[in-house]
Amino acid sequence: MIFLSLKTYKEATGDEAIKLLSGVKEIIEKTKVKVIPVAQATDIYRIKRELGLIVWAQHIDPIDPGRHFGWLSPYSVKQAGAEGVVINHSEHKLSKLEIKKTIEKAKEYSLRTLVLTDTPILAIRVDGYQPDYLGYEKEEFIASGMPMIDQEKDTIRFLVKKIHRPLIIGAGITRSKDVAAALLLGASGVILSSAFVKAKNPKKKLLELVQPFSRSGGT
Repeated sequence: MIFLSLKTYKEATGDEAIKLLSGVKEIIEKTKVKVIPVAQATDIYRIKRELGLIVWAQHIDPIDPGRHFGWLSPYSVKQAGAEGVVINHSEHKLSKLEIKKTIEKAKEYSLRTLVLTDTPILAIRVDGYQPDYLGYEKEEFIASGMPMIDQEKDTIRFLVKKIHRPLIIGAGITRSKDVAAALLLGASGVILSSAFVKAKNPKKKLLELVQPFSRSGGT
């Protein structure tokens, strides 16, 4: 599976998000590979309504509906059509306690969870909180053009054996060979952003990135 982190790029906001993800829908239908856009809260409803894609939120706060002005409730993103949420991205870090509470609150509203971690120690700790997916990406490789996976193979192998959740690899995933390497090491998928959103031809780039899944017969 591939998580597409749309962040707050103009190319992935509002009308542009719909244009960008129309190509994603075609690729999903063609290849049967699971590709999940992780969108801004303001775009979740449109993506779900107009394209019918599985879509996840980029963040939630561990709250219930009520007097929480300016916060983002799991209830609201669920009502908008989100099926899951990414937690603890390097650009929106949480404490261990906040991660745990957010996972628990997401479960209350039937939202699936991917928690991103940047060290093996944190990954093992968070694995005990029982997210649906566990991500590993070192911050210095994000948007660097250098694939983390080339430097972290031993750590990835270790985590695949140690943790109980499917492992998602990020940080510098830009090429088909990066995806293939992640799968070969035992990961279940990848998460990426600028390699897709900022590509000259995003549809062509995504088609390249899903090929290792097609060859392996996995999703």
